[in-house]
Amino acid sequence: MDTHPESFETVTARADFRLLFLCLILGITSWTGLARLLRGETLKLRELEYVQAAQAFGVSSWNILGRHILPNVMHIVLIALVMDFSGLVLAEAVLSYVGVGVDPSMISFGTMINSARLEMAREPMVWWALAAAFVFMFVLVLAANLFADAVRDALDPRTRVRGVA
Repeated sequence: MDTHPESFETVTARADFRLLFLCLILGITSWTGLARLLRGETLKLRELEYVQAAQAFGVSSWNILGRHILPNVMHIVLIALVMDFSGLVLAEAVLSYVGVGVDPSMISFGTMINSARLEMAREPMVWWALAAAFVFMFVLVLAANLFADAVRDALDPRTRVRGVA
């Protein structure tokens, strides 16, 4: 992209292209852990009595997946996605810091940290830009984790309180 700037009409188009490819690369490389967790949980749920009873009654595989397996693995999907989100935020920051992530003209945690590092070399030292970048990154990840915890509590069928009939 840097060697053929004529391929892009504007700097914004190039920045969008780099962001799209960064998202694609991070998405392609981060799905395997979730797939492994879901496979293991599905194999465990397959052996439970209510799933085997549904199979014995002739319920279709799609209905078993939709009514029994999927609701019992959604909390794992949510937890894994939030934990991956934290890792992906860090990966984006590191890649942008070293210059292979998003375009330097875009605002990201990595470019903020890199520009703050350059400011720390000045006299007098300007440290609050670096501290602000780290604080905002921490708050973003913390908010995502707290939100996912609340949604997991609402969606997890094992923690739902059943009403007395």
